[in-house]
Amino acid sequence: MNIFSGLRPFFHISFVICLPLFFSCSDVFLPYHAEDWRSGWEMRWVDEERFFEFSPDEENKAPGYKQYRIPHISMEHPTGNIFIARKKWTGGGENEHPSLYIRGGARLYDIYCGSEKISRQFSLEKKANASGNITYQRKYDSSFFPVIALPESCKNQNLYVIFFSENNFPVGFTESPVYSDLTSNYKALENRNQSFAGIGFFFIVLGVFSSYLYLRRKKRSLIAFTIFSLVSGLHFMSQVGFWGYFFYDDSLPDFYIFVLTLFAIPISGLYFFDKLFGVGRMNIIRMLWQFHIVFSIVILTLAFSGAVTFTLALITFAWVSLPSLILQVLIAWSEIVSGKPRAWILAIGALILLVFNGHDILVAMDLVHAIGRLAPWGFFLFVLSLSLYGEHIFRDSEVRYVALQKEIVTAARIQNAILPPSPPNWENMKIAVYYQPSHEVGGDFYDFQALGNRKYGILIADVVGHGLGASIIASLSKFAFFQNHQYWTNPCFLLAAMNDDLVKRSQGRFTTASYFYLDREKMHFTVSSAGHPSCFHWSRSKGEINEIKPKGKPLGILENLSFFEEEYPFEVGDKFLFYTDGLTEELDKTGEEFGSEKLKKCFFDAVSLPSNLAVHSIIDEFKKELSLDGLPHDDITLIILEVL
Repeated sequence: MNIFSGLRPFFHISFVICLPLFFSCSDVFLPYHAEDWRSGWEMRWVDEERFFEFSPDEENKAPGYKQYRIPHISMEHPTGNIFIARKKWTGGGENEHPSLYIRGGARLYDIYCGSEKISRQFSLEKKANASGNITYQRKYDSSFFPVIALPESCKNQNLYVIFFSENNFPVGFTESPVYSDLTSNYKALENRNQSFAGIGFFFIVLGVFSSYLYLRRKKRSLIAFTIFSLVSGLHFMSQVGFWGYFFYDDSLPDFYIFVLTLFAIPISGLYFFDKLFGVGRMNIIRMLWQFHIVFSIVILTLAFSGAVTFTLALITFAWVSLPSLILQVLIAWSEIVSGKPRAWILAIGALILLVFNGHDILVAMDLVHAIGRLAPWGFFLFVLSLSLYGEHIFRDSEVRYVALQKEIVTAARIQNAILPPSPPNWENMKIAVYYQPSHEVGGDFYDFQALGNRKYGILIADVVGHGLGASIIASLSKFAFFQNHQYWTNPCFLLAAMNDDLVKRSQGRFTTASYFYLDREKMHFTVSSAGHPSCFHWSRSKGEINEIKPKGKPLGILENLSFFEEEYPFEVGDKFLFYTDGLTEELDKTGEEFGSEKLKKCFFDAVSLPSNLAVHSIIDEFKKELSLDGLPHDDITLIILEVL
């Protein structure tokens, strides 16, 4: 079953649910009149000690106030000072119950309307330690609510908001405050929290779902999308103050999560784009996300070390991210031009993201006047379009993957057909074989031939690499072996003829091979090798193992190669071990190869056993030595022949 078939209804249901959520929860579409209180504010800095002497009546006469542009951008670190913002309130207008809605993560002490204190977020206490030094301690007021009712008694008087500064964190309003009716502002706050929490929860669920798909199909694009979705979800949950439930008396954890995830979003998003579209695009996407990593490390290091303010870091981030937004639109357009189906969905989402983020940047620069933020919803719609488009790509990829798996199964059946179904029962000889491919199909192969008059031939070969490609070359090599059957009694001629055939067909992939010709009448064997690992001959009469490795170049690379033969005697009771390099080159957890010496020792320890038990003994010791649980990294073939 196609594991991506569940994606389509998931995204369709998400779209049906979230589109009405967009219109119902976004404050852009709320049916009420609100006034953006961005302009008309004044500001000044005073020493934190002056907080205890603050008096609205005295402050009305204080000099030094200057125009306040929201947000406040400065390279200075005003730690130990308080930031006072004021605006004259002329009355409620059409609002029956006027109120002020302070959006964003502002950190403040008190709010005064006229001479009346109408709200407090943090209180400041002065304490003297044992040595007499004065210290200041802030305490969070759990009754604080960001919607503050404005009493009619302070009409035509100054409204004072006293912010505190800490290290190099943003000071003052992070977003422009909103003036409207009390009920309307409550509704705006509720809808804002619902929208951010809803988007954040959607992304987290999307990330969990895509991580499940990654466990089923190990695709890098899936793990990239998982990281992208989870980071986005954490980011939007921080904007609603979700993490404040764990740190209710401190807003810094939310701010840290907000900043770190904000910088991580373009990195993870571009990394996902790289895995989805990066091939053939001159590595521009890869270069961009790598640049974002370097930029984020540098600017966040400067911010956390106090070299620059976080406000400046966030503004720099906004401008640096702009090329990424433009690149996404260009990529989406190139998908349309190349005729990709559903590419228009991606193009619309990328364009909305660019326009909505541009809108919020212009609002922050006071070039466009608007209350609602569009960037979060632009980001949501972009991810939704990206998900719908990615679902189509993943589904097609899965269809091709299933088709490929069927072809691999067919190839495995073909390969099994070219291998002997079981070791032959030759007169006065016992043969045991162990064969383990590293994938569904492999590049190792072997064959046994009885040539008459008590003469026998054994071929063992290994195609470079493994998997489907290696299995195809293995089939060609086996065909070349049978095509040159007239040379089965002449090992060097056989390998030379096989090489001439494979040079024309193997497309540069080489094969190592050894051919052993045994003559029971003369009691000697002849061996010729084409770059294959050695074999071991245990002599019963001498009680020792000899390593035999004739020289020769691999098959399938150079034409007109010549191969050498070596001839050795053998006796009744002798044993031979033939193998491929997947056995000796397998690594343990420390990176050390199993090696031919360990294999030789295992063979020596098992020579007293029958050939079938000797094979099992060697393989068991091999797995124990390497702590091998799953499949090996390369194909393994092991053959033991015992002369009776």
